[in-house]
Amino acid sequence: MDELTPELTPSTSTPATEESTFGPPPVNGLNILLRALSGLGGGIIGTGLILIISLLASGILQSALQTENGDGTVHPLFVFVFLAMIFLGSTTTNLLGPLFMGLSDREKYKRLSTSLTQIFIANIVIFILVVPIYVIVAGMNIKMIASVAALQVIVSSFSSALILEIIANYRYALLGVYSTAFAVVISSGLNFIFYSIGPDNPTFLLFVALPLIWLCIGLFNGLLGWVYGGVYKLYGTDFLSSTIKYGADQSWLSEAEEQQQQLDAEQHIQAKKEDEGATFLNKVDQ
Repeated sequence: MDELTPELTPSTSTPATEESTFGPPPVNGLNILLRALSGLGGGIIGTGLILIISLLASGILQSALQTENGDGTVHPLFVFVFLAMIFLGSTTTNLLGPLFMGLSDREKYKRLSTSLTQIFIANIVIFILVVPIYVIVAGMNIKMIASVAALQVIVSSFSSALILEIIANYRYALLGVYSTAFAVVISSGLNFIFYSIGPDNPTFLLFVALPLIWLCIGLFNGLLGWVYGGVYKLYGTDFLSSTIKYGADQSWLSEAEEQQQQLDAEQHIQAKKEDEGATFLNKVDQ
């Protein structure tokens, strides 16, 4: 009877989980290119929708703008059409950008439907929150209205990209936070430069902001993933993993996960030593 009973060892008793392998997912040049093009594609389509709406409503917008007062305030009808245009364009971009990115890397973005649902809900919530701000600035000039629109676009894009990354891999949510933050800051700076050297019209940014923001989001998402993968291979420490504890923080991993994490770290160090040894022997042979 004892011979039929398998002996349990730490390797067989450790449950195999989907995230048992520690370390960031690999990113190559093709991933970076596809993510950048996916973000750009979503931004272009969203901008195209804004252009179509503005052309269809050009009569309304033109008549509303012609009723400006001497202090530069605009007609309330313009604010309403402008608000709808920004919401539809930004929401379309914030859905299509993650959709294209998810389709370009199905292995990473496995819960794409969940991500898109949460992104849509977040855009609705952000829209509800900014409506009172539009109402407040409705009596001001068009530059103030455009500033609120820029705020809405930036916040909604930032939130959508974060939701996509957190749901895709909660273990590396920090990597998504850093890549998205860098992308938004740099794209905002580029938009400011284009506004400074472009025509003196804040609506000009409507046709530049969305493609540029999502191009940067896709690009930096891939670039930082690639750079961090190199850092992990070099040092063997997963600095941005949410499972790493610093200071006196208590670990929230199970005992099996902690054992697996330690085993992976030891295997990584051993593999690195073997690679260095093989490289040295090759040089000696030559």
